[in-house]
Amino acid sequence: MSRNPRILVTGATGRLGRLLVPRLLARGAHVRALTREAGRAASLAADGAEVVVGDLGDGASLRHAFHGASHLFLLSPISPELAAEQIAAIAAAKAAGVQRIVKLSGSHWTIEPPGRSLSGDAHAHIEAALRASGIAHQVLRPNAWLQVTLARLAGELAAGDVLHAPPAFPKVAGIDARDIADVAAHALLGPEPSATDSPWVLTGARAVDHHEIARIASALSGRRIVAEPLSREALAQRAAQAESPYVAQVHAQFAALIGTGEAATVTDTVERVLGRPARTIEAFVAEALAA
Repeated sequence: MSRNPRILVTGATGRLGRLLVPRLLARGAHVRALTREAGRAASLAADGAEVVVGDLGDGASLRHAFHGASHLFLLSPISPELAAEQIAAIAAAKAAGVQRIVKLSGSHWTIEPPGRSLSGDAHAHIEAALRASGIAHQVLRPNAWLQVTLARLAGELAAGDVLHAPPAFPKVAGIDARDIADVAAHALLGPEPSATDSPWVLTGARAVDHHEIARIASALSGRRIVAEPLSREALAQRAAQAESPYVAQVHAQFAALIGTGEAATVTDTVERVLGRPARTIEAFVAEALAA
């Protein structure tokens, strides 16, 4: 690793970027946060990050953003342009002489086998471009994020004693976004990967369904908390809140795959990489109760 890597972080103002940037700064890296709007990155700038305004879909802004960068953390939201924009970013990184790329990819079960997830197929194309680039890289394939799949947990626990669950009550080995950020920081600042390293499949320590989450919450709170399936109407209302029809379709594909148990597989990657176990569902539920 170079002594003071200059790391360009795309998606810096999103959920994961805001966790990753402070971790990199704390370890002495020079962090350049790419954002479409400088105002959204004000807190990152206050922490010491260099903020650069740009867009993965704008070649000129990419060239400016990559100038002098040695490392890249590649992340962007689900969209029809996902593959084209990230592949363009990889090409710009290669032209700028970037030495290492860490890509936040999709969940393993959306990518393999191909053909069952729009975003999974897009990530597969990006991963292929990354391998072809010859740049040392590490791909991260996180399982369902606790902060996403259980985004309503704190609110539901504050409002009453009922947790609303997907109708099939699937088990999910959800991973805490803070663990993803810790692994990403290690991949960026630790031993250099090769241009052919296998993806790291990241999960929580065990798979649980909403019945188990309700039991954990009950034990921690002294209340009787139960899990009930979401109605068809509630599911439709949540789908209507998606940013676009494309994102709604992707989310529906995720839900269908999770419902068949695809997200229940557990790996020990977090512990192997970080030397400590993944954060537990018990700790996550305790935080939700205290919120």
